Amino acid sequence: MDMISQLSDDLLIRILLLVPTKHVMATCCLSKRWLLLWSLVPKLDYDDSSYSDENYATFTQFVYRSLMSNKAPVLESLSLTLGPKCQAVDVGRWIETAVCHRVHALILNYTLPYEEETMLSLPSSIYTCETLETLKLSDCFSLDDIPFSVCLPSLKTLEIINVEVSSLTRLLSGCPNLDSLVVDQEDIDVDIVVPSLRKLNMVNYTGGQKGSGFVIDARSLVGLYIKDDVFNDYHRIEYMPKLEKAYVDITCGVRDHKFLKAFTCARKLSLCLSFLEVLSPRSMIFHNLVYLTLNTCVLGWWDLVTHMLQDSPKLRFLKLHDEHDLLLTSIEPPDCWKPPSSVPKCLLHTFEAFEWYGYKGRRGDVVMATYLIEHATWLKEATFFSEESDDKRDRMLEDFTSVAAPSPCFTFYWSWSSDQGMTYSGYLLRKNKLLGWCYWV
Repeated sequence: MDMISQLSDDLLIRILLLVPTKHVMATCCLSKRWLLLWSLVPKLDYDDSSYSDENYATFTQFVYRSLMSNKAPVLESLSLTLGPKCQAVDVGRWIETAVCHRVHALILNYTLPYEEETMLSLPSSIYTCETLETLKLSDCFSLDDIPFSVCLPSLKTLEIINVEVSSLTRLLSGCPNLDSLVVDQEDIDVDIVVPSLRKLNMVNYTGGQKGSGFVIDARSLVGLYIKDDVFNDYHRIEYMPKLEKAYVDITCGVRDHKFLKAFTCARKLSLCLSFLEVLSPRSMIFHNLVYLTLNTCVLGWWDLVTHMLQDSPKLRFLKLHDEHDLLLTSIEPPDCWKPPSSVPKCLLHTFEAFEWYGYKGRRGDVVMATYLIEHATWLKEATFFSEESDDKRDRMLEDFTSVAAPSPCFTFYWSWSSDQGMTYSGYLLRKNKLLGWCYWV
């Protein structure tokens, strides 16, 4: 007797969970014992990409047979990756069957040609599925007919990517225990008021129209990711007392610095914000902030550096960079960049390292970099990356040769790209001032 036949049914089913559904079903040919074992596997995964028009009926029959024959007490997950050959009526029936099998996770990807405008509506039974814990929808689905009586008490994870939706707020209102939300849409207009929400990932891209805006009120939020290039009438995010990390990229006009109040509890922040109004000097303490990344592609970023240094007493790491998907260029700080009126507490007690990617060596850049090096008592590393020509690089290095750092263990790193496309790195060791230079490829 072979060793695998001596394993228990439970263990064999756990092994089959790792095998594609089409191969699981084929095991019924092995022996009488396997004849029904495949039907107890609680995970079903279907992908029609390898089926041509001529044999597509085989795929449809396979899905119906395996789904209808499934005898698992609870269907843990149903994953459908479907293309234009699949009929909408079949997709609806498969989803309804999964709901009847007390499904826990639905992962649905339905792709149609770009010129095809038909969107698939979900069966109404899905909006009252008591067992559903995960719902992931992408591409050609429509949520425009969401009923008023949504009740998804077990739903923890919701992902909506390129899905047509007119009332996401209504859907969220019926998810009292939602933990993670991903929304990647064109022109999002939604109020996200979910007290239980801990993770939010929202990407809002323009469809050529001005948006009305969004509201986020999620007091339990721990992690936040927002990328928004739509010119909205408003952005409102309520205070998040449990926030640990946030990535906020809004390039079309945050009205003023008060917007930042929502993030004052974060330990790690990455900000790319274009303000419509000049920052005021009003204090706003980021009492937990340790890691800060600021994008230098937006107007007024230099003022944001000043205020974040003043208002972040525990800041240890600062990163400046000008990378952006919109290919915006780094905006030069003014020659008369104004440092903080008094040396910030973080520079005196906690500040250890900063990095500057896309450093251009302009007068305002030099003033800011010099200030950080000269006033950071415990600074260990400063790293600069430049893509300027060799002659400009040499001039930029000279700007720092007379700079004295208070920390005796400070190391100055420099990286640059040559005209031939090669990348070099080097460092200047110092003991109160720059002493020497060496480099390596």
